[in-house]
Amino acid sequence: MELLVVITIIGILISLLLPAVQAAREAGRCMQCTNNLKQISLAAHLYHDAIGSFPPAFLSGWNFTSPKVRKRGFSLFIFLLPYMEMSNLYDKWDFSDPDLAFVGDMQSLAAQGPNLLCPSESENENPLNYGSKHIQGVPTPARHIKVTSYAGNAGTRSYHPDSGYLMTDGIFFMAGPDSQPVPNLRTVRLADVTDGTSNTLFFGERCRYDPNYDSFAAEGWDWEFRFYGNWCGASRLVLSHNTLSSYAPINYRLPFGYANRAGAAPPANSAEDFKYYIDMRTCAFGSSHPGGANISLCDGSVRFFSETIPLITLRALSTRQGGELETVP
Repeated sequence: MELLVVITIIGILISLLLPAVQAAREAGRCMQCTNNLKQISLAAHLYHDAIGSFPPAFLSGWNFTSPKVRKRGFSLFIFLLPYMEMSNLYDKWDFSDPDLAFVGDMQSLAAQGPNLLCPSESENENPLNYGSKHIQGVPTPARHIKVTSYAGNAGTRSYHPDSGYLMTDGIFFMAGPDSQPVPNLRTVRLADVTDGTSNTLFFGERCRYDPNYDSFAAEGWDWEFRFYGNWCGASRLVLSHNTLSSYAPINYRLPFGYANRAGAAPPANSAEDFKYYIDMRTCAFGSSHPGGANISLCDGSVRFFSETIPLITLRALSTRQGGELETVP
């Protein structure tokens, strides 16, 4: 009898202790995530000190001589490499042809990028093979690319370039001769952040786990959501990988699966219809931390933003010179 009592007491103690241990582990992971964001934010400020502005999310229309690469360009994190103690990788980059970074599969520059996954991220395979995926039935050669959980704040709408609604009111967006939505956009300076550096979003997390979204990927309408986060894409579509915005609430995930697509509002009855939800989902700040996501501000500080923050507040904080009176909650 006494043994049963002891076993029961031990069981109760374990059940009480386990949540505390899990909470402590998550607190440690959240702290490491915060440090990752601080590292990225510091790198962006060091870039600003050296160049006079923050880097673009994508530099388009570089002075390429070959028409083949005219519409190609360079992604945000490439510019930050020298300021993240990765000058050796940056020095190997061929700025005459962006596609050379993907040659060599696991030995390519794209597969050797920075290690910037949130430790709470459930999708932790890195690098990922972007080549052997079968999008709409088209097989391609193996091509491994590092992925990241973090992206820059693009403002109120970060994707798609062809949507007609792309905005440039945040910190990171397409720049250069062939930039969108208009050509010759210039990068942002600290002096341009008139809403205040302590009240303007800078970098944040993305949650790359979304089973409902993946049910559409299984039908060939897009790839699995874990493939968003490519750190060095060479086309304008990299905006879906390296920028986020306030277009969707924090921790927005697709609220329906492929089988229930007709009942969505608006319905997603075709791959063309589904592009609306691609834009929504790829824009969303989010994380695997309970209740919200870590986001840095332009002053370099990092805060945990609750997923319950009103969307109107999130949108005000995402603009650099909107003149709103919103402050960080």
